Amino acid sequence: MGEDRTKNILSSFVNPYNKDVEDFLHSKAVLFSKMGRAKTHLVFWKENRELELVGYFAIASKYFMVTKDAVSKTVMKKLRQHGEWDEHQNKCVIPAPLIGQLGKNYREGNDCLISGDELLKMAVEKVKEVQNEIGGRYVYLECEDVKYLKKFYTSNGFVEFGKRSLDKDETNIKGSYLLQYLKYIH
Repeated sequence: MGEDRTKNILSSFVNPYNKDVEDFLHSKAVLFSKMGRAKTHLVFWKENRELELVGYFAIASKYFMVTKDAVSKTVMKKLRQHGEWDEHQNKCVIPAPLIGQLGKNYREGNDCLISGDELLKMAVEKVKEVQNEIGGRYVYLECEDVKYLKKFYTSNGFVEFGKRSLDKDETNIKGSYLLQYLKYIH
């Protein structure tokens, strides 16, 4: 549909609760796609012939590291089957897609057209599709240390395994770190 039309659609996204989610879509999504760093998936609600942007998620190819004491022995056993043990760092390194962004559009009530659970499920399903082609069983994400976000991800089957210090360009995030969550995909 072309870059100008795409940017016009992206500019209609509003999220007053998370400026990082909004800023990513407005200023980084197209660039990251061009660079091959992450692919952003737009989610629309179709009413008659009109399409309404209700949310989006972005997925990137990454890896995560988990220490032995961060998860249960059962989880670590599964992780080691899908990753490499790094003796020097005493961590298991697992290649996995990162759900780097996930957000609902609050413009004109569009947030009521989709739940966060549905949006997250779509992101996990997209990861599952990719992993059916290339292999893998895990997905991970990072979020702010906020009670409702922790409850949201835990209730959707994600397990907390660590935290990561913020990068210099992560300026619209409260705090100095992000919590890390993983999920095993069947």
